[in-house]
Amino acid sequence: MAFQRLAATVIHSAFLLRISSYVFFSLWFLTYVAYAAIGIGLWKLRNAARKALLVLTEIFVIVCLVALPFFAKLGALAVVIIFGIVVPYAWIIWYLKRPRVCYAFGAEPRVHDGVPEGPPPGLSKTGKVLVACAIAATFALFCGSVMVAAEGMFRSSESYKMALKEAQDSPCVATRLGTPLTPGWTLSGNMKEGSDDGSANLSIPIHGPRGKGSLELEAEKDSGIWRITSLVLVSETGRIQIVPPVPNSSCK
Repeated sequence: MAFQRLAATVIHSAFLLRISSYVFFSLWFLTYVAYAAIGIGLWKLRNAARKALLVLTEIFVIVCLVALPFFAKLGALAVVIIFGIVVPYAWIIWYLKRPRVCYAFGAEPRVHDGVPEGPPPGLSKTGKVLVACAIAATFALFCGSVMVAAEGMFRSSESYKMALKEAQDSPCVATRLGTPLTPGWTLSGNMKEGSDDGSANLSIPIHGPRGKGSLELEAEKDSGIWRITSLVLVSETGRIQIVPPVPNSSCK
């Protein structure tokens, strides 16, 4: 589980790790139950449900902001937390505090001289456009940060670094693309990694002074050690097997 792998980097006692897992999943289950109860209350326009959701959302935002410094070194992941969690929940808080929403839940009855008034005015056309643009920008920034975070995870992996080193040291790659080699963006493929085992199947774009291509990487992790099982350079002039090397193969 992702939580157990993350907690294992901080908690080194198996007993404490087990206890922390029980506490985490218990709280996670209770949160689901609470949100289900709140959802029913929101459906019935209960103001208590609106207030409960506000409190839970505000607490969650505060927890994310407190935990944010721990992810600051991961760069893009911190941005994902901001635009994928904090900002959307801030939108929820803003919406639940809107006068018309409060009026619908009976939180702010409008009375003038003892006579009930109608619902408060909503956003102007300009306000609606600005809100729509802000939400679209939030979504775009979130998607971009997710892509950058995924790219960063691939680039920080040991298998990726090993593949680039093999390519840098390969005379055949130097003959085809020249030196120095520069890795490109938009990696594709998949990677699974645990503490002891894992696998990677990646396509890494690279280019040099003479041309460009991609490294087709297959690697496995066993007993905590990564090993490249296959590394192939694919370029405009064909394919070259780098790992394992093919005897008497032509680099031209």
